[in-house]
Amino acid sequence: MANARHATLSEGGGAWQPCRETLAWAAGFTDGEGSFHITRGYGNHKDRPRFEIGQSNEYMLTRFQAALPFKANVNGPYHKRYPNSLPVWRYAVSGFEDVQALLALLWTWLGPVKREQAKSVLKECA
Repeated sequence: MANARHATLSEGGGAWQPCRETLAWAAGFTDGEGSFHITRGYGNHKDRPRFEIGQSNEYMLTRFQAALPFKANVNGPYHKRYPNSLPVWRYAVSGFEDVQALLALLWTWLGPVKREQAKSVLKECA
């Protein structure tokens, strides 16, 4: 599987159709498993907001990927150093505009903890 570093909004004039129930599910999944954080830039690179979900169940991330209009891959599996750990798959969106767009799509259904986490990350990177 190709390693995509971040997602970008789909282009193609209406290929993606929003569904309230699917977005609500994605927001609940984000509340429980997602993380909004900052990828620190080095040298001339700016700090960038990033959203990421890691899971040992590839299917759940593929379902999450299909719920959103971003061109992002489910990457992995990544193997941890511990012998009893399951491999991990990751889905990520990075960059101010894309993380802000993701937040806008899920905002209605996100809980207060993830809302504050995301707002704090975007504010710091603005």
